[in-house]
Formats: sequence, structure tokens, C-alpha cells
Amino acid sequence: KSRKAGRKMASGAGARFRPIDSEWAPPSDGCCQRLTDTLTGSSKEQIRRRRFDEHHLPLLRMGGSFNLIRVDKSCESSGGFMAGMSSMFSAAKRENKNSMIWLQVAADLASLEWHTLAQKKGSPEREGIVDLETLSCVAYGETEGSCRLSNSQGKVLIEVEAESEIEASKWMYALTEAMACLTYEISTATKKRQGTVRLEGRWLEMQKKKAAAEAYKKDMGNVGMNYTARVMMERGSK
Repeated sequence: KSRKAGRKMASGAGARFRPIDSEWAPPSDGCCQRLTDTLTGSSKEQIRRRRFDEHHLPLLRMGGSFNLIRVDKSCESSGGFMAGMSSMFSAAKRENKNSMIWLQVAADLASLEWHTLAQKKGSPEREGIVDLETLSCVAYGETEGSCRLSNSQGKVLIEVEAESEIEASKWMYALTEAMACLTYEISTATKKRQGTVRLEGRWLEMQKKKAAAEAYKKDMGNVGMNYTARVMMERGSK
């Protein structure tokens, strides 16, 4: 059934730091915890990270099953059994209602990993990764229990449907907090990935130079042999 209008998280520059309008919210801190935060001089950012670690990170680590509504081809890896076929279709193409996936945060806390529950030859039929670096908006979908993750250009990276409205709200709240609290982990993973790309580029450049040098040596060797043969032939004819 259709969702009531207006029930979604706002997008834009401040979207990743504003809580969503949801039917579920994590429990408030008790008096003892608030007193501890005051005595230790914890900042608002530190308190927010602590609450994220307590109430949201366990859910993201554990993961959950969803019905896959749609996924952008940039978030689907080529390793999946059906990835080659799926990349032929538009990102807006709706999935079969039986496309159940498992979604959870990666070990480095910088991306979301997903794979189909259906397998082929011992491996998921499809799988992929959604980098939190590219995530800009977490919003309700068009149907009850659904939520969509979009980038800053408004492109839907992945849209899934949870088994209930409350479960969807928990995940949306957790993902919204993840964008605000995991900035260090996301930045570290991005720098590591960029460093790997640079190393790969240098290695490829070295291989090209090596191949060019080998080709040059081969050409010069052929020239030298031809010259030697010509000199010997000239001497023999005298």
C-alpha cells in the first residue's frame, strides 16, 4: 500500500545530520549516563557516537533481510552470477518481489554489503556494495516498510523493503546516524582506496615502460645482427 505523503527524511546539505521523522526512536539516556557525560566533559559529537555504537551499530553489523526493490548498477559487483545480465537493464527497473537480499555494514564500517539469499553454485546470484561516502539521503519509499538510499544528485543507489514499518524505521535511523558518526572510518577507507588506485597506476606505468624497453632492445638487436651479417657477406665476396 502507498505511503502517506511527507513521511521522509529531508535531503540537502544538512540531511545527513538531521534525525528522520519515524515511528521508532532509540531510548533516551538515563540520569546516570547523562551525569557521567557531564562529569567527563563529553562533547555532543562524542555523545552521539556513543549512542550510535550502543543503539545502531549492532543492528548494522548483524544485518537483516529485505526485499530488493531496485539497485543501481554501480552498486552491483561484477562477481555476482547474474551481474553481467543485470547491468544490461536500467537502474530504475523494478525487481521481482521474490528478490530477497541480506544487507549489513562492512567490516571497515565504510560501506554496506548486500547479496541475494538465492545462490547459484554455492555463491550468491547477485551481490554488491554501497559506499557510505556516496550516500547523501535516506528516505521512505513509496510503499509501507520501504526505504531508499540516494546520492547527492538524487540517484537512487538502492531501495529495499523491510518486513515491517518499525524495522524500516530502525534501519533508516541507524543509516542516518551512520552518515554522521562514521566520517572518520569513511574518510580512512576512501584514502586507502585512492592509495591503492595510485599504486596500481604506477605499476601499470612501470609495466608499460618495461615493455617499451624490451621492444627497443629487441629492435636494436635485430639491427645489430643485420649489420653484422651484411659486413660478413661483404668480406666474403672480396
